[in-house]
Amino acid sequence: MKSTSLTGTITREDKEGGWTFVTWPDSTAFLGMGKAVKVAINIGGHEFNVTSLPTGDGTHFLPLNKAIMKKIGKQVGDSVTIEISKLPS
Repeated sequence: MKSTSLTGTITREDKEGGWTFVTWPDSTAFLGMGKAVKVAINIGGHEFNVTSLPTGDGTHFLPLNKAIMKKIGKQVGDSVTIEISKLPS
């Protein structure tokens, strides 16, 4: 399975109910498209399946819900390294 990694800062949209995420700047080069794509991520040995979502500027973001945030023990503003693998369609 094709994989890549990135190190980024956990960010939260500044609005009620906003997304918590890590921006994936070179996502389109890896995914080959600017659409939503299901990926497997590994953060600190914890594996999750998420949908990488397009931002509209040619990049994607990786959403991190409350369960993921709790499991990885990180907070908004923390830096994380994420291993990413594209899941079969």
